[in-house]
Amino acid sequence: MFIIQDAAARGFTAVYGPPGSGKTSVAAKLADKVANRVLWISTNETPAALRGTFLRVGASADKFYVFDFPRSFRGNIAKFIADHIHEYEALVVDTVNGIAPREEKLEELVHGFLYQLSKDMPIIAVVEGAPKQVFYIADNLIRVSYKENALGHTVRYIKLVKSRFAPPSERYLFDFLEGVGLVYIYLNKKPMVTKTALPEDASLLGVEELYRSQIVGIYGADKRKLAEKLEELAASREVFYLSLFPPTTLPAELDEDKMRVATTFRDIVEVMYNIYSGRIKPKVLAVSGLRDLERLLGNDVVDYVNAVASVARFVDYVADFELDGGGGWVTETFLDAKIRV
Repeated sequence: MFIIQDAAARGFTAVYGPPGSGKTSVAAKLADKVANRVLWISTNETPAALRGTFLRVGASADKFYVFDFPRSFRGNIAKFIADHIHEYEALVVDTVNGIAPREEKLEELVHGFLYQLSKDMPIIAVVEGAPKQVFYIADNLIRVSYKENALGHTVRYIKLVKSRFAPPSERYLFDFLEGVGLVYIYLNKKPMVTKTALPEDASLLGVEELYRSQIVGIYGADKRKLAEKLEELAASREVFYLSLFPPTTLPAELDEDKMRVATTFRDIVEVMYNIYSGRIKPKVLAVSGLRDLERLLGNDVVDYVNAVASVARFVDYVADFELDGGGGWVTETFLDAKIRV
């Protein structure tokens, strides 16, 4: 998330959002990117618990010097920071609400103390609630949020709401992957499609033209015929198959290491990351289940569509295998071509 990391590299950055959205994890990843010695003031978590957070997001735990203060000692926190800040390259306060005895005092501490420090080094503050005075003061304002959809999947979002150093960003999907850290889904932009034709695959799929990075919908009433088309495609190109909703899984003869049945949204993010990073290198990403998801989720299926579409520029093309049925307006809008078998 280069635009967010770049913005957080200077000034006073406030990270806010509901409990459990990942504010502390995001703050840790940002701090890891902007400095080598980070003073971390905690009013919530112990150093041991935070070390686990650092490792979880792929941050170097050795960069962080954690001091935890019970909130009953908040009057001492500002003095401790002032006495020791010269030893570090950046400061994280988690949460900034915990250093002030009253809300009106918070504005004074943030503006008169932390904001002044941010002129010399990056300051990142995790914020509880929505104290408007802190948001107004911040150079960079980052919102982290999440929702649990009708499938019970947790879908996470991040957005640079404002910055004095960069334009606001769009809202990005992201999640935490074990051993990797934070992984972001970058929305696919149609202008990025490479106009290099794949004539042999166009003939195979029954379309007149097929270009790299396009998304092809393959529809039919017979699951067996769809599976045969998938097997035919796999015989021609290196395919990775992702079932987004298990009842639609096609009975294709694919190796176990070339397919994944997603049971959480994080599973989908992991597959996308593995393709982004080159851990797996398919020529084609084949998916199924988007129509079923739309029938269950309505417009919330957009999150799944965006995740799938994001990988198009990393593969020759994406093939969306679907059984005929009701619904599908949202999931069909991102197709570049459509065929029926």
